[in-house]
Amino acid sequence: MASKHSLIIKLLLTAATLIYGVAPAIADLNETHLLNSHWSGHARLHGAWFLFFGWAMAMLSLYFTWACDELVLPSVIGLSFVAGFWVAYLPAPLYGGALVDEHGVETRVLGLESNVFIFSVITTVLLIVLIYAFKTNTKRKF
Repeated sequence: MASKHSLIIKLLLTAATLIYGVAPAIADLNETHLLNSHWSGHARLHGAWFLFFGWAMAMLSLYFTWACDELVLPSVIGLSFVAGFWVAYLPAPLYGGALVDEHGVETRVLGLESNVFIFSVITTVLLIVLIYAFKTNTKRKF
């Protein structure tokens, strides 16, 4: 029975990892973000750097999840990555940050701005995986 639970946990971890690692590249590789002609070249470089870093961390996490049968390290990598969203979002009013571009369209899910909803779900899933790994005394290879 533990292997069925372990597979479900690994699939949840994989889904969360793909969402934080791949979805931003798909969503942000357009005229509102990385290809925005109003952004300076330096800002676009930072955007590309961020997108590649997220993708690279996600691929590393997937490797540890499936090739090394590891849950803790990919969960911590994912939580570290999504923490960046929360650290940027929460003080956004202090530095003029915004979840939606002034010419963008705000989407909401269950009353929450879609980014907040998605990152809340990802954070919750990653915490569940981490708690599962510790509660089941999953052996860590590192």
